[in-house]
Amino acid sequence: MDLSLLGKALKLKIVDKKDSHDYTQKLDFNLFSNYFLEPAFQKPKIIPHELGNSMTIFIRNMIGEKKKMKCSPNDKVKWIKENYEQDQNYIFKFNGKVMKDSNTLEYYDVKDDDVISSSVCLSGGGCNEFYLSDDLLDPSYDYDFTSINDGNNKYYRGGLEYKRPCGWKRYALKVSGKFENDLWLGDSGITNNDSEWAVSYHGTKQIFADSICKTGLHPGHTNAYGVGVYCTPNIDTAAGYSEKFRGSDGKEYKLVFQNRVKPSAIRRASDKGGPDDYWYIERSEDIRPYSICVKKI
Repeated sequence: MDLSLLGKALKLKIVDKKDSHDYTQKLDFNLFSNYFLEPAFQKPKIIPHELGNSMTIFIRNMIGEKKKMKCSPNDKVKWIKENYEQDQNYIFKFNGKVMKDSNTLEYYDVKDDDVISSSVCLSGGGCNEFYLSDDLLDPSYDYDFTSINDGNNKYYRGGLEYKRPCGWKRYALKVSGKFENDLWLGDSGITNNDSEWAVSYHGTKQIFADSICKTGLHPGHTNAYGVGVYCTPNIDTAAGYSEKFRGSDGKEYKLVFQNRVKPSAIRRASDKGGPDDYWYIERSEDIRPYSICVKKI
């Protein structure tokens, strides 16, 4: 799955620095000086060397893809980065530690067939403390709806019609096992079961994306039809509340959260004279973001 759209949407810059071996990262969506660059996973350019015994390691990117590299325990982290992808500034992490360029693989006890995690540094120099937590995304559930048109086909989740995010790329958040059970996500072979939750969309600004990923959606203090989290079963309606942004490629994008909502908790704005496809959910525990949808405008 191409991560470029999500990367352009989640504009991150590190604002918190601590000891290089034990960073507590803080991702600030208010600071938009740079974007995720589109990952380029071409065949590594391996520079011949004669340092120690040869071994094989794997470098895993942010969506779980792995690339194999031949190296030596005596190779420095800087050498591995340069031969992994010379045009990007990567951060490597192994066994929970951010790896310093000046240290060798042997220093971190990297052995044959071990896996190193990589992420892209966005803010230029001095950002070697950046690392995107592995528990944010679940690539196995990503889906590309960009070229899909459902036409007259209808789908249902939680007893309500599910309008799929056609025209968008969906990046799944890691939610399986996060709650008391996974019945709210439903079963692909069963529709309209009593435990399954319906699908909704919530458009937002990028400055709120980090908070939503970490703590979910929360009701506002004052709303037009009732206090709650406002959402809609129609992604095009939600897109109207998503702030456009310009990607590093000069093109414009939008971001929308896809959620599951407890059917019995849905309050309809139409009951108070509002639009037919406006829902509001009074309690944050009754709406659960489970993916991020990104679209080029």
